[in-house]
Amino acid sequence: MSRRILIVSAHPDDMEIGMGGTVAKLVEGGAEITSLIVTDGGRASNPFGWMEQRMAEVRRAEALRAAEVLGVKDVIFCEQPDASDEVDVKSVRRKLIELMTHIKPTEIYTLHEELDRHTAHRQAGSLVRDSMSESGFTPSGGAWAYEVWGPFVRWDRIEYIDAYVEKKRLAIAEHRSQVTVIPYGEGMLGLNRWRAVYADPMEAAPAGNYAEVFLRVV
Repeated sequence: MSRRILIVSAHPDDMEIGMGGTVAKLVEGGAEITSLIVTDGGRASNPFGWMEQRMAEVRRAEALRAAEVLGVKDVIFCEQPDASDEVDVKSVRRKLIELMTHIKPTEIYTLHEELDRHTAHRQAGSLVRDSMSESGFTPSGGAWAYEVWGPFVRWDRIEYIDAYVEKKRLAIAEHRSQVTVIPYGEGMLGLNRWRAVYADPMEAAPAGNYAEVFLRVV
């Protein structure tokens, strides 16, 4: 039986930035992945002078292209406003519970509800935890947090992504409206390189060149 994966992000580029290499690795291993994006990203960095709706439309298209690069075919957009205090949390929880009940994912990935520095990211993590609690569903393979705005000081799992780092780079690059202003790819791949080099002080040599790390939340 193939692994069924649910990935919950706050914004259209979070998955690619935080765990794009692991996603490509999971896809190659035959996992069935569903990506759910809470907000439309319409209030993101915007040097173009676009209206919020235009930015949201652009970011949706970027997310679909990036998902295609990684091999993710099922992308669900909740299309909530890009402001945590305006998100209809009840609606998102209903959708998450529906997915958990229908898909019964073996693993769930999301952003950390306490350690991520971005308010919307923490909200996404809380929504996942609340939905699991309300539904009574616990994935057999665990629920995991990936890092974006704030490196973890410890981790429970490390995934070496050497064979998938170029796919990750290309997937992040598809979010052109965002990387025009902030070099997310360079920043995160630099962290992924550091993770691999400094993974274990007791090892004589690194086990790989690039790595993503995760914290178990359930």
